[in-house]
Amino acid sequence: MKNPKKLLNLAAKMARLTKDNRSFCLGAVAIRNDDVMVYAYNGHARVPEPAAHCEARLARKLDKGATVYLVRLTKDGEWAMSKPCVDCMRALRRKDVNKIYYSIGPKEWASLTF
Repeated sequence: MKNPKKLLNLAAKMARLTKDNRSFCLGAVAIRNDDVMVYAYNGHARVPEPAAHCEARLARKLDKGATVYLVRLTKDGEWAMSKPCVDCMRALRRKDVNKIYYSIGPKEWASLTF
């Protein structure tokens, strides 16, 4: 089993790649069944749309049984709640993701198992 804290820290680094100036940024890392690591961060959208969410962008790169790690960073760089929205959860479940680890507060996380 992979170390969740290390991979959540890596997701936080991916979040910093978000290129717009919102009040938060979101990053995701996943480990696929073939041990390939994939990542995504929030995209830019003029109007809110789930396709720009990092989870939806990540889902396009996943295969069955992947484990996903999500971190939302505030402008201060602190971890915040990053539980996926309903649309992103649906996209991840369609890909048969096994488990999602997500930040819930400063250096705290929770997980969902399917």
